[in-house]
Amino acid sequence: MSAISEKSSFESLRSAHSAFSEPDRLTPAVSGPMVWKANELYDSPTALIEALTPEEVDEIRSAIIFFKLRNIGRDQINQETFPLSSPHLTRKLRGLSGQVHNGRGIAILRGLDTARLNDEESVIAFVGVSSYVAPLRATDSYANQTLSHVRDATHDEVPQWANDLGLAGSKITSSMDFHSDRYSGDILALHVRDDGGVGNGGEQYCASSWKIYNHLLEHDSAVLETLAKPNWPFELKSPDNPEPYLEEGPVLFFAQGKPIFQLVKAPLVGSPRIPRHASMPALTSEQTHALHVFEELARRFSAKIDRQKGDIQFINNLSIMHARSAYGKPGSNERSTRHLLRMFLRDPANAWAKPASYPRFDAPFEEGREQNLPIVDLDPWRKISGMESHG
Repeated sequence: MSAISEKSSFESLRSAHSAFSEPDRLTPAVSGPMVWKANELYDSPTALIEALTPEEVDEIRSAIIFFKLRNIGRDQINQETFPLSSPHLTRKLRGLSGQVHNGRGIAILRGLDTARLNDEESVIAFVGVSSYVAPLRATDSYANQTLSHVRDATHDEVPQWANDLGLAGSKITSSMDFHSDRYSGDILALHVRDDGGVGNGGEQYCASSWKIYNHLLEHDSAVLETLAKPNWPFELKSPDNPEPYLEEGPVLFFAQGKPIFQLVKAPLVGSPRIPRHASMPALTSEQTHALHVFEELARRFSAKIDRQKGDIQFINNLSIMHARSAYGKPGSNERSTRHLLRMFLRDPANAWAKPASYPRFDAPFEEGREQNLPIVDLDPWRKISGMESHG
């Protein structure tokens, strides 16, 4: 039987290390619109997709021009430097945050493709629009990146110094299992610059981890106990040392009655281009079993995301798992045109409480960090090599 508590934990596990071998008590089953499966995600499409009107697209273009005329750095994009005068549009964008935190966990803004923005304008628009949904931008500690480019870098010429560096999952065309990006931010934001074309793969899928949680709580709570134990062996790297280091912790946390999942496989089992270092311990049989069960349930309950060019997607990175299929033209050696812009965000007005014993939830939002918002991805090796947190 699971150690189910009538009163949910506010602190989750008590250490970021493996000093405690037992998980915290599991919170009771959760309810609400965040608990969904398959076709239930789109049972009310208007609650998931917000379409921009032509007038609103023009307003965003005007905000882009306003910002460019100020001749300041992109790290200074905010609601003041990217002004939207229409109260209706600002309410629409604020509503997306409510949907991400209190609704299905996914919100999509559609119609920006009609603005026909160039690369620089797309970055400015993505960052500026996102500042109304969630004003805080995360910057990772490994690469000091705030905005990254999800694209096919497998055809890039590899400089000699990068011969021994692999490409992370965001730079290759392989499929990716269901995951959430560990300690990266509350909201995963993606701007679809190019979806790669019909029939070229790269489809996106999402699954409610709360639906999975409730199912396991009823049918196989031992898997949840395993996920919540603080002994998962994450392989990480620091910018100052080429050798990886071990960080142990859970992949399932609890705070104020909410289960929070931070399950990413690359730092646990390696990736197609970055194998796990020989010095790292292997997963236990219980952990391997838990990963398998979780992946199978995510596939079972998942929904394919309705994606169009120009979309800006906002996905709850604490409760929604995401995955993708392999992409590129079958049998072709051509570079795929699929290209997404990615940021991680936080909205202080709606942000969920985090387990206080794990300050790394807040680390990406530390004040004073340099924000790197590149228009073009010129260095896919140095900035993303290493098992830091992403899928």
